[in-house]
Amino acid sequence: MTASAPSLQPGTIFYDTFLGALRVFGTNLKEWSAAHGVDPTNAKLAATGGWNGPKARELRAQMIAEIGPDLFALLYRSRMTREQGRAA
Repeated sequence: MTASAPSLQPGTIFYDTFLGALRVFGTNLKEWSAAHGVDPTNAKLAATGGWNGPKARELRAQMIAEIGPDLFALLYRSRMTREQGRAA
């Protein structure tokens, strides 16, 4: 199952998914941002949806690619399912 852009919405869950995966891979947002020539604040804004133009969408695509589309989608959807269960 490959991640599709419309199903992965920017927001807290997207950001948490990305940060969590980076930590599992032994890095963090500051290091990832430096390696990609991005300010960490802009990366966070792109992930959370505070910044949502074409550059932000491209940055989110890079984030998904870094983790791997299938793994990112699995983690994201798992978290969404848990959140929906809490709301019920």
